[in-house]
Order: sequence, then structure tokens, then C-alpha cells
Amino acid sequence: MKKLILLLVSGVLMLQAWQIQDDPYYKHKKSQFEMLQNNDKYETMMLGDSITDEGRWDELLNNDKVQNRGISGDTTNGVLERLDSINKNIKQVFIMIGVNDIMRGKEVDEVYNNYLKIIKTFKDKNIKVYIQSTLFIGERRMENFNFKVEELNKRLEKYAKENHITFINLNPILAPKKVLEKKFTFDDLHLNGSAYELWAKEIKKYF
Repeated sequence: MKKLILLLVSGVLMLQAWQIQDDPYYKHKKSQFEMLQNNDKYETMMLGDSITDEGRWDELLNNDKVQNRGISGDTTNGVLERLDSINKNIKQVFIMIGVNDIMRGKEVDEVYNNYLKIIKTFKDKNIKVYIQSTLFIGERRMENFNFKVEELNKRLEKYAKENHITFINLNPILAPKKVLEKKFTFDDLHLNGSAYELWAKEIKKYF
């Protein structure tokens, strides 16, 4: 569902679609990333929304050259807005984004096209891209979202294969029945420690 904001314009209440770029948390994190973009310590970027943001990636991967560039609530549009803060020494990026777009009513076409723009930005900078599947949502919150998640993943996997990009499908591990398993989440959307452990194990092979 789209989050709506009430605006009073000339005495008339109007509805405006919520944008991640208006969120204070997004603005604060983006500001930090811009300030830190010249830190040349890091070689790997984890990029995404809250599911990435909540991961302690340096510890999960036992690698202090991994930076976390997740922002809770982020969307493909939000990622596009902050790609100018990429550290100059980044050599590879692991991307997972799109579920917030879908939950706010975006069509798969728009999410997919934004994804391709994100990938192109990294490829133009000679940064190796790993596309991680957008995760299915758990039973209590999936509503009509998971069929769009599946469609987005199908398109991304096809694109990855055609363009020699690694597609890392985490859903067979965390959501083998196309629904995020209860043992990996407390709220049917975000992940617990067991899920992060399996996720990290799956991507360690690419380091």
C-alpha cells in the first residue's frame, strides 16, 4: 500500500504519495554516506533497504572491508538518488532492493527499469555487480505482493544470465515455498540472526 500524506493547499486537503526521499532517516543516512565517500578502506558494498541495513556485514562476513549501504525503507528510486556517494575503491556490490517499491504499489516494470539503471551505474564504474533476489514476504504480510516479487526476480535472473552477471537466489534457502519461513523472521518481513547467518554463508564464496 502507498503511504499517503495529507497536505492543506488553499484550504483544501490533498493527498500526496509518500516518497522515501522525504523520510528523515533516509536523509540522515544519505548525508552520512556522502560524508564518508572518500574512505578508501572499503572494497565491497552491501546495498539495499532495511533487510540490508540491519545486517552486521563486517562481522557476518568476518571482513572489515565490507561497508553497509542499506537504508531502512529504501526503494529503487531512493537508491538512484544516492549513487553519487559510491566510494572510489569499491570493487564489488551486492544489491537487494525492490520489496518496498512493491509494497507501496509500484508496478514491476518500473521497479525493474530502475534496477537496470542502478546496475548500469556500477558497470560504468567497472564495479562487479551481484544481484541478490528480492525476498518473498512472510505469510501474515504477503497479501498480493509475492507474485510481484516472483515476477521481478524472474526478470532480474533472466537479465543477469543474458549479461553475465551473477544472480544469487536466496529464496530457495529462506522461502522455499515462496513465502518467507517463520523460523527466519519475527514480523514476516525482516530477518533474524539465523537468516543472516545463512545469507552470509551463501555470499562468502564470492569473496
